[in-house]
Amino acid sequence: MSGPGFRAVDGPIEPADWVTVQVDGRATQLPSGSSVLAALLQHAGRAGETTAQAPDWFCAIGQCQRCRVRINGREAIACQVQVQAGDVIDTQESWSG
Repeated sequence: MSGPGFRAVDGPIEPADWVTVQVDGRATQLPSGSSVLAALLQHAGRAGETTAQAPDWFCAIGQCQRCRVRINGREAIACQVQVQAGDVIDTQESWSG
């Protein structure tokens, strides 16, 4: 059996380890290498960061699809995609149709 699938973070994430993306039209910095879902959950509810609200539950393995977003105009499951510098992420709250 292999070790855990999550990597522990030792101490604060340094600024060089962050990438700038657009979330619902607002520029924000998210940890490099994390899933889009993890990054959004980390910043959900922070004033001025994002309009996204943390869901009451989610599977984090792509099955429930409750974390569906648009990344650079294409629909994606946020827990299955790593955040990349320059991404334009639209949560369902910002979709106009």
